[in-house]
Amino acid sequence: MHIRTALLTDAESISAVAVQTFALACPEGTAQVELQRYIDENLTRSCFESALADGNVDIRVLDDAGTIIGFSLVNHAPGTLNLPLADGIPELTRCYVLPAHHGTGSAQRLLSATVASLPGRVRLTVNDQNAKAIRFYARNGFATIGDTSFQCGDDIHRDLVMVRPAV
Repeated sequence: MHIRTALLTDAESISAVAVQTFALACPEGTAQVELQRYIDENLTRSCFESALADGNVDIRVLDDAGTIIGFSLVNHAPGTLNLPLADGIPELTRCYVLPAHHGTGSAQRLLSATVASLPGRVRLTVNDQNAKAIRFYARNGFATIGDTSFQCGDDIHRDLVMVRPAV
């Protein structure tokens, strides 16, 4: 198992991982129609092809013998959150590992490699009801500094904004 920079040819596999894991990042009870709307608008192969062509985005994949089982996506020029401690720094927008690989250390390896590639602070947003992810990020040096909203279809979710200081 190794972590590498994603290739344009990985877009379909990255999309498949995103589709299988996105609902896990949302509040329990989020309507399937809203999840599907978000997936259709943001997690398709073409969305990831566009991201891979964007010079402000880095995608890393967790490759297990030729099968992508996870990925991270960092946006180096994200929009403002109107939080001075979080604005103007890269955002880890996705860190997804297939459920069959949860609890194996795979997500830790992916996150560690991703943040190690960033010379300064990094931010992320995580649903305020996703206690497992919040604990994971807190163990990795991220601290909550505020909140923001996240639109999933027509639903509006509350996300915590977490920032990791420069290492």
